[in-house]
Amino acid sequence: MDYKYQARNQRGDKKEGVIRAINEDAALRELQKQGLYVVALSLAKQESIWKKEIVIKRKVGAKDVVAFSRQFAVMIKSNIPIVSALQALAGQTDHPVFRDVILDVATRVEEGLSLSRSLSEHPKIFSKFFVSVVQSGEASGRMGDSLEYLADHLEREYKLKAQIKGAMIYPAFILVVAIMAVIVLTVVVMPNLIKALEQFEEDLPAVTKVVMGLSGAMTSWFGPVILGGLVVLIVLIVRWFKTPRGRTTLDRWVLKIPLGVGDFFQKFYLTRFSQNLSVLIESGLPISEALKITGEIVGNSVYQDALERIQTRVIRGERISTAMKSYPRLFQSFVVQMIEVGEQTGQLGSILIKVVDFYQDDISRKVDNMTSLIEPILILLMGAMIGFLVLSVFMPIFSVQMAALGG
Repeated sequence: MDYKYQARNQRGDKKEGVIRAINEDAALRELQKQGLYVVALSLAKQESIWKKEIVIKRKVGAKDVVAFSRQFAVMIKSNIPIVSALQALAGQTDHPVFRDVILDVATRVEEGLSLSRSLSEHPKIFSKFFVSVVQSGEASGRMGDSLEYLADHLEREYKLKAQIKGAMIYPAFILVVAIMAVIVLTVVVMPNLIKALEQFEEDLPAVTKVVMGLSGAMTSWFGPVILGGLVVLIVLIVRWFKTPRGRTTLDRWVLKIPLGVGDFFQKFYLTRFSQNLSVLIESGLPISEALKITGEIVGNSVYQDALERIQTRVIRGERISTAMKSYPRLFQSFVVQMIEVGEQTGQLGSILIKVVDFYQDDISRKVDNMTSLIEPILILLMGAMIGFLVLSVFMPIFSVQMAALGG
């Protein structure tokens, strides 16, 4: 919020202006820090909707949090006080919502709350994983190192997701163009051609009859009914997949997709598991607690259930690698062997990072291979669909022309 103030500096000069803060107390403290003696402080009046700049609030994205984490880690390792670092970061960000959140965190820390507790007040931006790493850094006195581990982790995960999303943009574009082309040809172009085809006295080919029937259905009342039914069906399926039972079913199905797709997703989840567990262990969190948090954020309910069971066995005294051997379909032997080496050498965190590097390289290769394979397949499918429609129109015309030439 914006506050209008009147104040005097140490020389008695009058100062006026507007300051942005989360509340009136925070605004007052900020002005006092600047060496000003506040005479009057009030909430700035909102401008008319016609004069005020229209600002579209966008969601705080992963990229914003990644940049914040890296800059915050550098500042803390440079021995800058937490509140000063937060205030400086709030001034640097151009995201208005995120700026207010950072200022709120700074205010809470200044009032005596811990950094982790202050961050936890904004769960939509700072995940439980984020808060746990910070909390571990507070407990161990290694806040700078913990934030550095956290920044490295967030950057790795952001790059991995961005690579996968980027690889899917072009195939998705081709698919949408193909569907739109078929709809336009069926609904706009074909009805006019059908009128001409219906004048032919000869029996039309089966392919032409199929396309004529499809076009007739799409341009009549039956077409919107079919499309509406499909939309309703898709909405119901999506809602069901958001239920606990539906989510578990989807997560199991994803891991069983043939043609190497299920293996790709398995390696993606193993990468997230190894990366999250590594950061939590390196930041000083107990292994049992690290397993619990990792299970909650790995992104697959099947892995979450397995990690909860593994956590229970670890609490009873078993090693992680021993417990993982009970789930060979989820945890590949390479992961189990590397974790076993890490437990024996006492370097589990650094060993897990090597697992992450190995799988990320493998995932990158698979993404490139899948993209290079999907693109020509989609192009062929698009050509086949459009070719089918064109062929259905021109076959009767060719038949008539050949009959005329023969006559």
